[in-house]
Amino acid sequence: MSIQAVLKDHETQTASVAGETSPGQLNIAIVGAGLVGLATAAMLRKEGHRITIFESSSFHAEIGAGIFLPPNGVGVLKERLPELNWDAMQAVDFRSLESFNVTGTHLNTDDVSEAWTLYPQGWFMIHRVDLHKEVMRVALDPGALANPPAVIRLSAPIEAVNFDPERPSVTTVSGEEFKFDLVLGTDGIKSTVRRLMVGAEYEPPATQFGFYRWMVDLKAHPELLWLRDERKTSGPTSIFGGAKVMGMFAYPIRGGNLINISVAYHDNRDQDAVDWNEETQPEAFTQAFEDFNDKFKGIVAVAEKPRTWQLRKLPKLPTWIKGNVAILGDAAHAMFPTYGQGFAIGLEDAATVATLFPKGTEASEVTSRLKTFEEIRKPRGERVSQMSTDGMRPPDNESFWIKPELLGYDPVAITQAVLKKA
Repeated sequence: MSIQAVLKDHETQTASVAGETSPGQLNIAIVGAGLVGLATAAMLRKEGHRITIFESSSFHAEIGAGIFLPPNGVGVLKERLPELNWDAMQAVDFRSLESFNVTGTHLNTDDVSEAWTLYPQGWFMIHRVDLHKEVMRVALDPGALANPPAVIRLSAPIEAVNFDPERPSVTTVSGEEFKFDLVLGTDGIKSTVRRLMVGAEYEPPATQFGFYRWMVDLKAHPELLWLRDERKTSGPTSIFGGAKVMGMFAYPIRGGNLINISVAYHDNRDQDAVDWNEETQPEAFTQAFEDFNDKFKGIVAVAEKPRTWQLRKLPKLPTWIKGNVAILGDAAHAMFPTYGQGFAIGLEDAATVATLFPKGTEASEVTSRLKTFEEIRKPRGERVSQMSTDGMRPPDNESFWIKPELLGYDPVAITQAVLKKA
């Protein structure tokens, strides 16, 4: 089912954002319908709350790239949203990493079978659109859960937020104001809710790092089947050592039929003067791979309208909460993709919120519960964000990336333990 099909089914629901809630039911706004926003909506729907999502886009275009789902994120999805259809998402197992230099010399095979033993919930590679559609279904499809679906308002960017804990509200650019018990900002790295909460001085700065990104359909380009088939187990292929790029990362998604390509490089442009995500200049793109061998140049030759994406991350914020408003996901802790943890940490945020606000939570408890949310999540988000900056493998511990601190974190158990002590 396409995103538009899910939304068309959803349009038959006539629930209004106004009106009364039932006893023990909170009226909650979620600003942003990306992956973290929809996952949060789905989890809170399961708790029986009344959910309204405000999304600035119209969702007419289904765009996106590959994404890693490490065990800590997979664990959240399987525990909190068992209704997800994993077959529909066509996830591919991450079992090993093959590394080469640009001349074609094989450098190493990293076997991650130890991680699968430690974390049997799995470690996957997936197309962002496939994941988005499935999480959207659980949040919005009337038949996905027994509780009423979330209501989504498309083409409804937020202009203002009232942080009054007595009755927080959001106001759209059309001038409509909607009041809630709780407002959650999941509107990404360019978050409006964050800017209104802490000020524009905490916007993500330019880093002079960028990514070239494109995808390859293996059915259309069988000459590149080696990326998927010339290996013992499924996983990414890394190519290092280029003079003009830091490294290429290619991995299978959508059941192994597509290859997602990301290439890190030093971006010498004035990043504040150009779009964060735009089509590349063909000549500069081709020249970046001049020292790749012919086999690897074949990956580059089939790129159709590759895009360049600025790599930015947020500084530490003074707060993630204000009144009855909180930010989570990339709005709070946008980080570098070196650990593949950005979405997983956002899922941990969502699971923490859903655990802190079960059915029966009173509106008078929202402010104190959000303080608990920040106490639990802010140190965790900042720690993993710093790790993403330090690099894939900290030099003092090469196996840290599969240790329980990172991949074995259980946000539900941790939050429940905190609540028991309260």
